Order: sequence, then structure tokens, then C-alpha cells
Amino acid sequence: MKKGHRFIVLALAIGLAIGGFWFWRNRAGALGGRTEYRTLPVDRGEIVQTVTANGALGAVRTVDVGSEVSGTIMELMADYNSIVTNGQVLAKLDDSTYQRQLQQGEAEVESARASLKLAQANFNRAQELLDLELLSQSDYDQAEASLAQAQATLRMREASLDKVRVDLEKTTIYSPMDGVVISRAVDVGQTVAASLNAPTLFLLAQDLRRMRIEAEISEADVGGVEEGQAVSFTVDAYADLTFTGVVSQVRFEPVTVQNVVNYIAIVDVQNADLKLRPGMTANASVVTARREKALRLSNSALRFRPPEGAIVAEPPPRGPLGGETAGPASGMRTVYVVEGPGLLRRVPIATGITDGSWTEVLGGLSEGDAVAVGILTAQDRADAPSSSTPSPFMPGPPRRR
Repeated sequence: MKKGHRFIVLALAIGLAIGGFWFWRNRAGALGGRTEYRTLPVDRGEIVQTVTANGALGAVRTVDVGSEVSGTIMELMADYNSIVTNGQVLAKLDDSTYQRQLQQGEAEVESARASLKLAQANFNRAQELLDLELLSQSDYDQAEASLAQAQATLRMREASLDKVRVDLEKTTIYSPMDGVVISRAVDVGQTVAASLNAPTLFLLAQDLRRMRIEAEISEADVGGVEEGQAVSFTVDAYADLTFTGVVSQVRFEPVTVQNVVNYIAIVDVQNADLKLRPGMTANASVVTARREKALRLSNSALRFRPPEGAIVAEPPPRGPLGGETAGPASGMRTVYVVEGPGLLRRVPIATGITDGSWTEVLGGLSEGDAVAVGILTAQDRADAPSSSTPSPFMPGPPRRR
């Protein structure tokens, strides 16, 4: 074997020997009961359980204002952000065509009235002649039918005239409610054609001081969302502000997007300062449960599992859980309480709500119990500040001047 190869083999052997020594030392310490654990005490505090959701802000009521008749836009009396009232004129269409149709309709009604007058006179004369037996029954029937036809013609002409008058009135577009103009889809001189669907001219919002969020709640979380729950949310436009609202409705209709089932929750929002605008994306948190001064422990304690070879005392025989009374909605979990140096006790507990960092303890633990959340390594002990020897990097007491 070459000299270089012997040097490499020797270095590997030394490295393996050092690694094996440290592994044996740490394992021997653990088996000897000297494993130290990081702990956190069970304490009392507030737990707020929330469900996150996203949704778009919108007005409580919006109305599309359109035109039922065709024509050219002659005047616009409202624009974006215009405050309008119920019955206010928003736009006017060219009404010259409907004016001509009105004149034609009036003339047709006058002609029908004249025809009716003549038919009535002929019928009266025919009735007199029939009484004198100077007119046949067939001629009398003909005169009677002509009168009925003239009466029907007059009613038809009057109905057509009424329709023209209605169409003429519709060339003036009125606001159907008090509100604000969100969008305007036409300009002066533009022709709108009303065929099967009424073309939209304006979009009105009733009152932007009251808005709502259509928040999408996943099917896994919708069971905890109810009407009346408080909601806090943020929008990108005001990242440093938190707004509030209240759940007013949880819809039963499922909304499936990319095979994910969601349900829409309507959140009522007050917008007195008009900072919120329609279409903004709200990142909302629905408060589904809140506990004041609840007995709680860190969620890291629920994730902790003892290392291999740790000394763990089993719990006493199953019986009523100590501590607070477990509720019907509680779940059973296992944690480990540190009883002494290197000694753990496995404790089954009943848990309640959680906020992602803390979990409510309903039974099995008492306030002040030291629950293991991890293993205290040699590096942790080295990094821990000593009370007897101050660290040279820590600031000392202030100097007197």
C-alpha cells in the first residue's frame, strides 16, 4: 500500500473512533438517566381559535342600470363616483324616432275613432230599419259586426299609442335607488341596441358605508363557522390596519374550484371612512371560539416524543382525568411531564380548542406542570447564560459618572 493511501485510512480510522466515543458517551448519559429536557409550564391565558378565509369586498346591494329601448346616447348626467338619488336622471337617449311614432299613433287613434263613429251610426240606422221590417236580418248582422270591429280597432290603436308613450318615457334613464355610480359603460354619441338583453349603462352601489365580504370557507372548516361570529381581516391597500366584521350568513350552496369544495360566508362590514373599496381582496380570520384564562399548554408539547432509551413512568390506571372537566368535544392526546432529572411521566390529557400555538387543556394536567417540549442538548447548555459567571458579551451594569 502506498504511503498516501495509508495516511487516508489512518485518518478515517481516527475519525470513526472519535465519533464512536461521542456517540457512546451521549447514549450512556441517556441510559444513565442524565438526559435533560426542555420544558414549558402549563399556564393560563387567552386562546382564540380562528378559521382563515379569502374573499372579495363588495357593496351590500348593486344594481345594473340598463336601457329597454334602442337609441343614441344624447346626454349623460352621471359619471364615476357620482352620488345619485332615487329618481334622478342619469342619461337621455335620442327620442326623435319615438316622437314620430307617437304622432303616427295619435293619428291612427283618431282614424279609428272616426271609423267607430261611422259604424255606430250605421248600426243605429240598421236597427231602426229592422224594427220597421225594411232591412233583412243579414244586413243587420253585418252592421252589428262592423261596429264591434270598429270598437276593437280603436282599442288596438289606443294600446299601440300607450306602448309608444312608454317607450318614449324610457328614453330617459332614471336612478332606481340612492347610491353611488361604480362604473359607466357608455359615452355620449354611443348607440345602444336593446334586443334580447338590456344593455348595461351604469353600475350603482347602494351605500358603500356598509359593505360585505363573500368569504370562501373550506369544507373542513365550515362546521365551526356560524352566524354572529366576529371576523377580523386585512387588505393589501392598508397592510398596517385590521378591519372587523360579523358573519351574517353561511350559505349551503357548495362552490367547487379545482376539486376543492368551499362554502360562501357573508361577512357584514362597516366602512364609515370609505377606505374599503369594492373588489378589494380581504384576508379574513373568523373567530370560531374564544377562551379567557383557559388552562393551556404549548403545541410543541403535543408533538414531543421521548428518545429511545428514555426513562418513562406509565400513568396510573385509567380513571377520571384530573384538572378541569373534559367537555363532549374534547380530544385525547398524550404529553410527557418531567418528574425529575431524566425522568418522564406519560400523561393522557383531554384537549379543547387551539389557536395553532396553544391548546386548551380540559383534563389531565394542572397549572404549573412542567411538560417536556424537547431534549436539552450540550449546545443548549453551553448557550444558556450562567448566573455565577457573567458573559463577556453581555452588557454589565451601567458605569457611574
